[in-house]
Amino acid sequence: MHSLLLVITLKFILLLRFPATKSLAGVTLHRYGQDTLDVFRAFERSSVKYEKCLVDIEFLRTCRDADLVPVFLQFKLSSRRLRCSSETLRARRRLLAVEIKARERDSQRLKEQVAAHCTRLKAIVRRIDFVYYARVIERTCNLSRAKASAIHERKLLNLRAHQRMDNSRLDPESVITNLSSYSLSDVEKRALAKGLNFTLPPPKLKKGQFLSSFEMLFADLSRCQFSGNQDESQYFRKKLAEIAFSSFYKFNNTRHDLLNIPKEEFRALKELSKNSEIVILKPDKGSGIVILNRSDYIDKMMDIIGDTTKFKLAANQDVYAISGTIETHVRNYLRVHVKNPGLISEDQYTELYPNGSHIGVMYGLPKVHKRGNPMRPICSAVGTATYQLGKFVAKIIQPTAINSHGTDLKSQRYFSVCQPASRS
Repeated sequence: MHSLLLVITLKFILLLRFPATKSLAGVTLHRYGQDTLDVFRAFERSSVKYEKCLVDIEFLRTCRDADLVPVFLQFKLSSRRLRCSSETLRARRRLLAVEIKARERDSQRLKEQVAAHCTRLKAIVRRIDFVYYARVIERTCNLSRAKASAIHERKLLNLRAHQRMDNSRLDPESVITNLSSYSLSDVEKRALAKGLNFTLPPPKLKKGQFLSSFEMLFADLSRCQFSGNQDESQYFRKKLAEIAFSSFYKFNNTRHDLLNIPKEEFRALKELSKNSEIVILKPDKGSGIVILNRSDYIDKMMDIIGDTTKFKLAANQDVYAISGTIETHVRNYLRVHVKNPGLISEDQYTELYPNGSHIGVMYGLPKVHKRGNPMRPICSAVGTATYQLGKFVAKIIQPTAINSHGTDLKSQRYFSVCQPASRS
């Protein structure tokens, strides 16, 4: 209570000595003169330069640790081969180390200047006034540091994007298997060589889709055992909501360029996405990209589905009715045979309860390592009425489904165990 009263008193005194209706420069000039104002401004300038120098050093060290080359070291050379050579990279690293040492010397010099200006200002003004001057300078330094840090964050984002572009020098012929009649241009090959895991930064985030991921995270965490009380749980929920909304509005209020792909490759990907004559897939084994004629893909998949020994045409062709029927059966089974007997908790029942499900989806992956490139059918059950139930059962039976002998049937240990007993 005493400390709180002291803080309030100090703020009141500072407000009287430095009223909001008058400028700081005017009050200082009237009370102490031009020399004191010059000392204060020098103290402020040196403090801001010192903080900015520390941010610059942090940026350069990050570049050094991540093996990034700042723009001021990306000097022009005659050819790309020379620009990416090991000699050029070593020279840039040495220059970056020299720049870091130079900035460290500058920071030490600025630190001494700040200390000298601080001592001089403290000697010529009253102690209560010095407290106010120090707060003003600290606030100015914080703003300058935040601004410089934001600039360096954008620089690091650009440098990392350009580094990914420079490192993506894969041979398109080793990545792409073109089985279609469509002829790819060089730009399209370079764009596709980045792989199917390559993504573009979205210009804007969708609010519902973005915030729902945080809601799902909180729901998953709520099912875990929490050692805190109810107030701590509500505080955590509030902080999670603040992070979600602040990150959403910060991203959407910032202009985002296509930093990780050249514009001509971006246009090539857009044109390929509009081409309805081809399909772009990943192979059945390994990584890469396979391009097929859409007609060939459909014919091969229809041959698989047409095998009556493995597939049967449903009498009811209404996919929504089929999905609703299966969903109703799963709900009734969970409620009557699982939840009511007390085999699962209420939270588990809520997690397994199907709602808004759909039927499964089948697609094919080409087997490029086999003659004729047959398709491997994949039946995806994600989002079906039995998907969550299947995951739940899989966790239960997994410990009993482990093969203690491994998969190497030719191992000596396996045959020694499986060898029949000799007859005496």
